[in-house]
Amino acid sequence: MLGLQHAESARVLPAVREAARPTAADNQAHTELEFRSQALQFGSWLGWLSIVAVLGGLALDAGSRHRWFLLALTLTATLGNAAAMFVPWRKWLEIRRGRLLLDLWSGGLIGFVAVLVFIGGQNFALLLFLAIPFIALVQVRWRRALWLAVSAGTCALATALVPLPVGATAMRLALVAAAVAAVLVLARTIRHEAASHRRAVARAELERTLTTEANHRIKNNLQTAADLLLLGRPQGGDGRAFDDTAARIQSIATVHRLLTETDDLVDASALLNSIANGAPVPVAVEAQPAVLDASSAQKLGIVANELITNAFQHGSPPIAVRLDSGALQHRLCVDDCGMGANDSTGLGLQLVQRVVEQGLHGRFALTTRPGGGTRAEAIFPAEPT
Repeated sequence: MLGLQHAESARVLPAVREAARPTAADNQAHTELEFRSQALQFGSWLGWLSIVAVLGGLALDAGSRHRWFLLALTLTATLGNAAAMFVPWRKWLEIRRGRLLLDLWSGGLIGFVAVLVFIGGQNFALLLFLAIPFIALVQVRWRRALWLAVSAGTCALATALVPLPVGATAMRLALVAAAVAAVLVLARTIRHEAASHRRAVARAELERTLTTEANHRIKNNLQTAADLLLLGRPQGGDGRAFDDTAARIQSIATVHRLLTETDDLVDASALLNSIANGAPVPVAVEAQPAVLDASSAQKLGIVANELITNAFQHGSPPIAVRLDSGALQHRLCVDDCGMGANDSTGLGLQLVQRVVEQGLHGRFALTTRPGGGTRAEAIFPAEPT
């Protein structure tokens, strides 16, 4: 059985690794798409600010000869910007329809700004500082080069038609070029950081998947080992050592089963209830909420299993398990109604004392309860030292 489990794991783990490991190209494409779609969403709000600024400029320039034409053009741009907000860019950028719509949007934006500059004058040239870098941000590959070339041609035409001093023209063109370069560098940095974060998340997810699979295999192997012990158990009193060892192995298997259901932490209440349910007599469990790391959970499972076993073998029912959890320490008590404290020289209680003191860095005591019966108490720090 163990051989079959190892063979199955050998087949499963490579498949898990391959399925959980995204390719670098997939990561880059996903990051690029996410960045562009978010940039387009941000651009819609930036478009509203630009439209408000244009309308404010037209309102202040009441004597403009082309005022009503520019107002109609701005209102048309308003409708286009409103429509763009409802486009599912995240999905459409992956298909031809979305890319063509983005081309149409880029051309419309450049045309709108160009007409404002040609008719309204140099006061609207500031919009170039917003439009051209933004187009460079949302377009990619050859489309970016195409629309940057169109933008450069538009700037050259605006320079020819709207006369400005040579120094002012050169300064504006240099500023536009610098804005485009800065945006592209910033976008590349953001994409790189986003891709690095995505790779880190993918690696963490892969590690969680492999850890869950490993805990599942360990649980199966431990359960198989316990079953084999019970199959080889001799009859009579000589079999008690086999029962005790199998129970210890099963308590560790319980921890690994719980680890497959959580994220590297074990619910102490679920652990104690699972161990108590495996006892041949009823055991009442009362546990305050507490989570333990895998190592502490394994040690607590061994201690609880030994104390419960000791209680029903040497004590009398009812048996009660209680876990009190605080910010600084945990306190585990196992009570039974036996005639008094049991001999602490037995193998099980020696194991408990060693695990509590050396493994959990706590202390263990076996005492007689004031009203009769035995109390086994383990106190250990809430955080491992």
